[in-house]
Amino acid sequence: MDWAIQTEALSKRFPANQGWGSLLFRRELAPAAVDGVSISVMPGEIFGLVGPNGAGKTTLIKLLATLITPTSGSARVNGFDISEDSAIKASIGLVTSDERSFYWRLTGRQNLRFFASLYGLPHDTADSKVQGILERVGLAEVADRRFQTYSTGLRQLLSIARAMLNTPRLLFLDEPTKGLDPLAAGRFHRFIREELSNQEQLTVFLTTHILDEAAALCDRIAIMNRGRVLVCGRPNELIESMGLRTRYQVRVAGFRPHISTLLLEQVPGVDQTPLIHGETLLEFENGGRNGVLDKVLDILHTEKVAFREITRLPPRLETIFRELVEQDNQIPSTQGPPAQQPGARIERQHIHAASVTRQPLSQHIRRVLHVALAFIKRDLLSEASYRFSFFLQFFGIFFSVIVFYFISQLLGDTASPYLSQYGGDYFSFVLIGIAFANYVSVGMASFSARLRQAQTTGTLEAMLSTPTSLSVIIFSSSLWDFLLTTIRVLVYLSIGGLFLGVNLRTSNYPAVILILFLTIITFSSLGIFAASFIMVIKRGDPVTWVFNTISSLFGGVYFPISVLPGWLQWLSKLLPITYSLETMRLALLKGASISLLLPGLLPLGAFCAVLLPLSLLAFSMAVRRARVDGTLTHY
Repeated sequence: MDWAIQTEALSKRFPANQGWGSLLFRRELAPAAVDGVSISVMPGEIFGLVGPNGAGKTTLIKLLATLITPTSGSARVNGFDISEDSAIKASIGLVTSDERSFYWRLTGRQNLRFFASLYGLPHDTADSKVQGILERVGLAEVADRRFQTYSTGLRQLLSIARAMLNTPRLLFLDEPTKGLDPLAAGRFHRFIREELSNQEQLTVFLTTHILDEAAALCDRIAIMNRGRVLVCGRPNELIESMGLRTRYQVRVAGFRPHISTLLLEQVPGVDQTPLIHGETLLEFENGGRNGVLDKVLDILHTEKVAFREITRLPPRLETIFRELVEQDNQIPSTQGPPAQQPGARIERQHIHAASVTRQPLSQHIRRVLHVALAFIKRDLLSEASYRFSFFLQFFGIFFSVIVFYFISQLLGDTASPYLSQYGGDYFSFVLIGIAFANYVSVGMASFSARLRQAQTTGTLEAMLSTPTSLSVIIFSSSLWDFLLTTIRVLVYLSIGGLFLGVNLRTSNYPAVILILFLTIITFSSLGIFAASFIMVIKRGDPVTWVFNTISSLFGGVYFPISVLPGWLQWLSKLLPITYSLETMRLALLKGASISLLLPGLLPLGAFCAVLLPLSLLAFSMAVRRARVDGTLTHY
């Protein structure tokens, strides 16, 4: 059989120590969050994973969704080995109870349109796909309302709508009814059973700690505790395997004291509860060869007691759950797990080429550009929702320029001897410094800031659940910052050139573009280093702080480095910003040719050639480590 999910001895142990100490010392492993789990899920079934909080249910889902890397064991999802993360993500949908995984300032439709781009849906089909899904989940009427106005039930339906964008074969639902009222939960159950299972024929893997929900909804159930699957089967099979007995309630009238004594002597274990109107409720387990029920009824009939009602209470899943968990908690964690669901052994093999094919380079580039445009549109919509603050920052540019203009008027010709190679005007010198230093700041801070923002808002996990890679996500997330910075720089230069006498008519603009390209690559590389620190350490990023501070002081932003003491001038020559601003000023203010700019371009190019591959290597290592630690989405 081709299983939808098949795991064999799948385990996950997280490092006990993280942060700075984990970089310097040997890392100890914490007790297993998932401990030797072996399960098999059939295509088309609703499979429930039940367990107390902290049992390892969410960790198991993240392992199967390839969000974290297992410590040991093997697994296949939709026929793909767990190492084939892109193929698995393209064939599954993940629904969590985290309300932060959407953009609150965007509408429901805009949110789905953005995530459709991450799944690779082309523009010409995405809109119709989104509309069709909105209608199927019942959100068409509220699709153009902002997500922040949605109720908890609507947000959960939008989560399902997002998970269905790529037409998945398998749907993971992690605590899907958490926070829903009983009516909303009931509607949600019907939607899962009727729409997803019966009509769509989806395989549903559901985690919950609500036992009645699992019993009513799931075809099969696995009970999990302390990372281990204790039992697995259909609810009625679990009841039979535990040997639980059916309980009965008998409501009678005319119950006299001597009958109570008689029952206690002849049929121990009968609970007796007085009710109103002279009635009594008897409750007991039916067991034994002759049956407790027969004995109780014989005694009551002999004593001529009037029967009002007999109710059969079948064994509940809650009883199984309570007994299994209590028994398991008494077993030392060093002992092996109980017997689990048998399943065919998983063959460790690669995916056939027909299943997963490499994209041609041109197609991959188109896909990246498609995603990049989606991020720019997302950020533009978000910025537009804060119209006042969006336009206020441009007033800040104007006031900044005016301040330095008056400072230059105060200095007069005093600074000219130090600025002769740039034309002698301090205002022109500092305008270029404060304008293009924006690229330095955004290159250094954008990647780590966007990563931290996605972690804290909860959207990173939702994006990582798509086939789009983390590197493309972080790169595309930063594009809006660079685009906005370019607009700011143009505003700086426009104010200076049009109104305050800065001469840019003789500038060498091809050289300016080349310098800008090298500058962005160099400082983006440093920004990637910073993002790598954020991913591993989570706080205390030293890269951005050190380079921003030193660059501002010694990089020639506000004054020429020639005014520094000799030893500090040597320090400034170790900074890429020094060469960036020097060549930029010569190209813009003096129209210098490439040959004259070579003394600055060569060191800047060397910084690019060294820092870019090192930063990409550091980022790759940080991503692998975060997946092993299970901290990609932590902050």
